[in-house]
Amino acid sequence: MYKPTLEQVSAMADKGNLIPIHRDLPADMETPVSIYLKLQDEGPCFLLESVSGGEQVARYSFIGVRPRGLLTTFGNEVYLSSEGHGRTITLDDKLDPLAVLKQEMQKYKPVRLADLPRFIGGAVGFISYDGVRRFEKLPDNNPDDLHLPEMAFMIAHTVVVFDHARQRLQVVANADLTRGDVRTAYQRAVSRIDEVVARLNAPLPEVQPPSQTSANGLESNFSLAEYKEIVAKAKEHIAAGDIFQVVLSQRLSRQTDAHPFSIYRALRMHNPSPYMVFMRFPGGIGSKPLHIISASPEMHVRFEEGMAELRPIAGTRWRGLTVEEDVALAEELLEDEKERAE
Repeated sequence: MYKPTLEQVSAMADKGNLIPIHRDLPADMETPVSIYLKLQDEGPCFLLESVSGGEQVARYSFIGVRPRGLLTTFGNEVYLSSEGHGRTITLDDKLDPLAVLKQEMQKYKPVRLADLPRFIGGAVGFISYDGVRRFEKLPDNNPDDLHLPEMAFMIAHTVVVFDHARQRLQVVANADLTRGDVRTAYQRAVSRIDEVVARLNAPLPEVQPPSQTSANGLESNFSLAEYKEIVAKAKEHIAAGDIFQVVLSQRLSRQTDAHPFSIYRALRMHNPSPYMVFMRFPGGIGSKPLHIISASPEMHVRFEEGMAELRPIAGTRWRGLTVEEDVALAEELLEDEKERAE
């Protein structure tokens, strides 16, 4: 059964031009990993997974394949592709990649349904550390030896929602009313749902076991002496009041023949987290296919209906079971110089 019905969607057409159609399925014999493996192909795809935590932070996982569009930034060029058609936009001082993404997304006016979670499609991707130079005046003298995208987003119109609490799936396909009449848009959405369900009903493909590769052989982009030198410089800047915090990142790399998703599976077993990410982007302008693998214990920021919510772990303590324990934890926090800075 597809919800809402064609008649209900027709009645909603004046509220927006992107209306989610969904079908609910049992998921007690599936996991987000098995669903991803059944759906993934060689194109762009993502798995946003909640592996641990209470219902407030880990109720849903999201799987998306075959997005409607793709936005990738290299240098001063943004490449936009959608259903086999592509165009390149040249950036200048008045136009940054996020402005291009905003322009692309503004044509959609999504309709919210009460029986669906917050996320049912949209832009999924990443902004690199170097992307900060689009928004802050900072030196740009780091060598670009990897030639990776500065940022990349896929525009997802079809998403599988895994509800951990109810052990159910919601296969969601957004009916895009910008591409035709209501009936045609509805039928296209239903066809996408049917395609996903057929793939979910297929046997699980054969997969590599998670990698057991040793950490030996990792190479850093700093020598030990170089790293000690920049730590000393950072301390000088902190003492002088130039900065109060700095992240001295180093890149560790090695060659491997392990499949990227096997690496992700190993990460989720060794470090299960409320916010885990696996994303695959195809090759773009001068780029090889790229995989993003991530695990985070905290939500960075959520912006919803004009309200921004931040939920950091740094500079905080868990709540105690008693008032006395709360007071003790607060005192401990206030006595910690680093935590006060956070």
